[in-house]
Amino acid sequence: MPKFNPSILLVDDQEDNIYTLERRLKKDGYTQLTSATNGTDALQLINSNSYDLILLDLMMPDISGLEVLEEIKSDPNLRHIPVIMITASDEREIAAKCIKSGADDFIIKPFNSTILQARVSSSLNKKMMHDMETQYFHKIEEEKKQSDELLHSVLPKMAIGDLKSQDYLKPRRYEDVVLLVSDLVSFTSFSEKNSPEAVVESLQSLFEHYEESMSDYGFEKIKTIGDAFFAVSGIHTFTDQPIISAIKLAVQMQNIASASPQKWRLHCGIHKGPVVAGIFGKQTLQFDLLGHTVNTAFRICDYSEENEILMSQSAWMSCRKQVRAKSKGILELKGGIHLELMQFTNFKN
Repeated sequence: MPKFNPSILLVDDQEDNIYTLERRLKKDGYTQLTSATNGTDALQLINSNSYDLILLDLMMPDISGLEVLEEIKSDPNLRHIPVIMITASDEREIAAKCIKSGADDFIIKPFNSTILQARVSSSLNKKMMHDMETQYFHKIEEEKKQSDELLHSVLPKMAIGDLKSQDYLKPRRYEDVVLLVSDLVSFTSFSEKNSPEAVVESLQSLFEHYEESMSDYGFEKIKTIGDAFFAVSGIHTFTDQPIISAIKLAVQMQNIASASPQKWRLHCGIHKGPVVAGIFGKQTLQFDLLGHTVNTAFRICDYSEENEILMSQSAWMSCRKQVRAKSKGILELKGGIHLELMQFTNFKN
């Protein structure tokens, strides 16, 4: 008995031969049998149905078995189907030509039950192995796709390209990067009063909306740390006026936050300067930025009041002709950093 229930097509212009094949195949446990008495009907069936094996008579009046075979083997969607040619004892040379054209085997009329069973079983086993390999490769492709999607969710596109090409991302220094850091006002008290599911759902919804706005302003997300959201421009994404874009993005994020069910308010900090970028970790990869500029951007955010957009004086200087801002003086930030901070008020006409 076969290990699976294959679908077999029998093609022969002699009904007696089809009857003999059906009887012997059913005796061996094959029950999904379809027949055709000419090559034209056979090709129509093959193109509209799925078969695991074709037993194909060589000599037929309309289209020869060799022509049908060549049609099958020239079609990328059909050529994996094993074909056993049915030949007369004096057709061995033509049978050999069929083998060269892609036939998997041949049997000679009158049929020997043992030979028939062995060759049908062998061809079906090859088909089953082919199907298993195809399923395996499809699974590998799907896993690769999921892996790529996961990489794209945690690493920048350029970093992924370098990793794939050389299995290593060389750390780089970037000289003029604009950083935007934001976090939520009163998030700690919110997380203490609500379930973990509600907290995560709130952040997830908010961050998804942030991410949808990133590319419109030439920014990319680097990471989130709790309720803090860290985005940059000047590493893999660029814009002609990055500070202005950062301010516009910050305003957009404020609007998104205030429109959320929790009506969040934000702290926002903007800074610019050199950073070092690289991938850290082995089992768990993370693309990150390092340097004094990064630390300063986070401290500017910490110093900002609710729904206030603060920027360093150096950041404001690069857009001072287009942006109005109010100086908050030279302030001492965490870590002993002394820096003049500017509060964004509006854009100049």
